Amino acid sequence: MSLLHVLAVLLLLWPVWTMHALLVNYRRARRLRLTIVISLIGLMSPLWALSNRRLRPWLQQLPWGLSDLFRYNYIGWGFDDKYNAHKKLGDLFVHVTPNEIEVYVADAGAADAITSRRKDFPKPTVMYKPLEVFGPNVDTVEGREWQRHRKITTRPFNERNSNLVWVESLRQAQGALQWWTEQPGLGANTTAEDAKSMALNVLTCAGFGKPYPFASRLQRTDENQLDRDMTYQDALSIVLENLLFLFLIPHRLLSFSFLPENLRTLGKAIQVFKNHMVKMLHRERGLMSKHDPGADNLVSALIRASEEVQQNKNVDEPHQGLSDDEIFGNIFIYNLAGHETTANTLAYSILLLAAYPEYQDWLAAEINKVLEGQGETETWKYEEAFPRLKRSMAVMYETLRLYCPVTAIPKCTTNTQQLSIHAKDYTFPSNTYIYINTSALHTHPRYWGSDSLTWRPKRWITPNPPSNPPTQSSLAAETIADPIKGSFMPWSEGARVCPGRKFSQVEFIAVLAVLFRRHRVRPTLLEGESAEEARQRVLRTVEDSKVVMLLQMMRPTSISLVWTIKG
Repeated sequence: MSLLHVLAVLLLLWPVWTMHALLVNYRRARRLRLTIVISLIGLMSPLWALSNRRLRPWLQQLPWGLSDLFRYNYIGWGFDDKYNAHKKLGDLFVHVTPNEIEVYVADAGAADAITSRRKDFPKPTVMYKPLEVFGPNVDTVEGREWQRHRKITTRPFNERNSNLVWVESLRQAQGALQWWTEQPGLGANTTAEDAKSMALNVLTCAGFGKPYPFASRLQRTDENQLDRDMTYQDALSIVLENLLFLFLIPHRLLSFSFLPENLRTLGKAIQVFKNHMVKMLHRERGLMSKHDPGADNLVSALIRASEEVQQNKNVDEPHQGLSDDEIFGNIFIYNLAGHETTANTLAYSILLLAAYPEYQDWLAAEINKVLEGQGETETWKYEEAFPRLKRSMAVMYETLRLYCPVTAIPKCTTNTQQLSIHAKDYTFPSNTYIYINTSALHTHPRYWGSDSLTWRPKRWITPNPPSNPPTQSSLAAETIADPIKGSFMPWSEGARVCPGRKFSQVEFIAVLAVLFRRHRVRPTLLEGESAEEARQRVLRTVEDSKVVMLLQMMRPTSISLVWTIKG
């Protein structure tokens, strides 16, 4: 049989298999007694994942409701939809495809129960296996293996490290602010890229003991990375910026000479990054053998925590520490989890503050009171300032509410599970994917009121802040409001809550304190544009966001920002 005949047979069999698999999954889904929607192609289908962004604009124009067949089967649909699907279909509904049954959840009580029952609703680790490029890590394992990883990987996130994050974040923010204020009258359109530079440098210093000065993307040279030595920072940046390729191409193939230069550069960056990690590991073990206390960075603490656990192991459980590959895997996941998440949140927040100048004043009033009488940033004490900058935290929370980097939290069932929701019992069959729809939860009017789609940081402060200038006592009385449990999950919740939550909070708040203590920011006006028209243009740019690996703005360089010292 010729190749053409084989292809013809496969093309004929594909729709038959599709309809059969869809029917089987539909029958299973009916047992859930939830509203069902159908897609002809699964979310994780490789060809669909590569092509859907180009095809969707056409498919969404299909008549007679056929467009709904392609409404729920792409990564990031929840951000585009907000809570609208759940408003129509219910707080829980089932999405059936030929590949899987998916339950989408936008009920706070159900979300809280699912994240609390880690063993009943584990993370579908098969989705995360491509992240084992350097080795297994806390994000890619489950069960007892996860417990072993978690025990060791959370220890480095302590107050000593938080202080290091604070100091380095202040330094990076100063560098960024100096660069932005030196730009000519049209301002700088590199906010998103510069936020990534800040976040990367904080990671390399507080995470790995390698400090770098801030440098805007425009300040860097475009040298061919294949033809020169890569620094640790170069290699890490290239790996993180090309993460999507690691999901599509086995990393061992990236060194082949016939590949495009960008892929070969990625292959080189992976090897260089691995070499740097090996050197860190050997150096840290050498220091430990000399009883040197080591540094406060994450890698030092991770290696020492693993070695201490292994030395104090129970004889019945020989593998309590981390292997070298597991250490490398967790170093990588620290970088991945801590880079674009914080960087994108900073970029969104800066643009939103530029669109809402009244919130710049509100933020600065607290910053200046908290830092009253203190000099330059070198004198700002983490333990004194960070807990008191509650309005800065409110800005972070409100930005994460509307622009959460992860728009859905995946869980699954490995066997049949029961869940009671509003006094009603539901049975989830085995091999069901469950997605906590954070975009819907974070915008649901039931939890956030009639203005749930409006960026309003004051909603996080209680009691309501006074309109007159705050005093030390009125600021001390302000607290961060607790959201309804299960309605706000930017770092997930339960046992698998992100261990780097405090790291990101300290970094974010330190950066905002530097940026808005003495400066203001505004969008550059286009010719003939009013301030209100510029504000709306900024808001449209912020809303024009898609999930690539994480949620990000599609055209952030279309907005230039001008930074000025307050008069």
